[in-house]
Amino acid sequence: MTKELDLNPTLSEDEAADYRKRFVEHLSQTVPGEKEMIVVDAEGATIKTSDGRLFLDMISGIAVSNIGHSHPRVVEAVKHQIESFAHVNVYGRFTLTPQVEIAERLASVTPGDLDVSFLVSTGTEANEGALKLARKYTGRPGFVSFERSFHGRTFGSLSVSWKEEWRKPFEPLLEPVDFIPFDDLDAADKAITDSTAAVIVEPVQGEAGVQIPSDEFLPGLRRLCDERGALLICDEVQGAMGRSGAWFSCQNWDVTPDIITVAKAFGGGLPLGAFISTAEIFSTFLDPPLSHLTTFGGNPVSCAAAIAAFDVIKEEGLVERAHEMGEYLTDRLQSVQKHFPQAVAATRGIGLWHAVDFAPPELAQQVVTRMQDRGVVVGSMLNSAGTIRIAPPLIVTHAEIDTLIGVLRHSLDDILTAG
Repeated sequence: MTKELDLNPTLSEDEAADYRKRFVEHLSQTVPGEKEMIVVDAEGATIKTSDGRLFLDMISGIAVSNIGHSHPRVVEAVKHQIESFAHVNVYGRFTLTPQVEIAERLASVTPGDLDVSFLVSTGTEANEGALKLARKYTGRPGFVSFERSFHGRTFGSLSVSWKEEWRKPFEPLLEPVDFIPFDDLDAADKAITDSTAAVIVEPVQGEAGVQIPSDEFLPGLRRLCDERGALLICDEVQGAMGRSGAWFSCQNWDVTPDIITVAKAFGGGLPLGAFISTAEIFSTFLDPPLSHLTTFGGNPVSCAAAIAAFDVIKEEGLVERAHEMGEYLTDRLQSVQKHFPQAVAATRGIGLWHAVDFAPPELAQQVVTRMQDRGVVVGSMLNSAGTIRIAPPLIVTHAEIDTLIGVLRHSLDDILTAG
């Protein structure tokens, strides 16, 4: 049974203003200014704010809430687990049944013989672990990554993330790392050498604006890595758990990497990530023992949420549904582009993972703001100015997509009329 979101305010205007002020005073800011929305509740694809307004969440908490907010099966699983225990030593002397259950579920859908998981808390941790594993297993120092890539904010994952303005203040970082154009096999052929530990790639580049490669690219990378003895790491932090219309986006090209990283939607709304590989590759972490470790990775409560979320995706056919609803979303977005050719430069997507490019680029932020004013949340992209992100929950309905499209049309009308 789902909960009802009523329209009654939960905070007075003065209380809300006080919370915004205290937020700025006591929480570190990386974007200046007070936050406009105070979230107090969420259910399905809907968010409620403290003033009683309801917003349609069309970014799923940035590809996290694939089965929607507060799914009753996740809520029940979390309650049951926390009544038993919330935390014990997650990598030590104990076997924890929630860890076993979620690792087995991952192994049931991963490609090839990627049967072993190391559970962590976040996507950047998953990528850090994958980089360490690749260096340890191959004994090589170097990495190849791609222009406009994003893999996280900690030192290792930041080192293989493309945007120089974020890397420069923290240098020296992990070296050597070569950045090459995405979807360019000739550049990859030149960059991957006998000193390359791994190539790390988002099969679909998320923060670059949902950039989808040619059909030859990922198979070609697999071939080059095999020839040169380098590992292939697929960063599936955004693309996994059905987002692209497959359990993992690399499966759209029938490619089996050496390591897959996941997080975001994997935890069902709670912090959980993993890097997944073969028993052979992971055996390198046994020499010496404790070559990699975590305190909170694989937290039992997060694992319980992940188990429930995985089962919902599988039992309700949400991977297939993402593909079907994605076709509907593609068609509706293309209709907007045809209606506003002077403003919408391009639309693209795979599954329920879409992007819209605007011309001029500054239109994008105006659209994000106007749509939020009208009750629909979309987002911008870290590595693609002028692009908005649309990534609704996999449970999104035709009516909710129609609402999104209607608000997008009205917002563009407002902006173009005023301009």
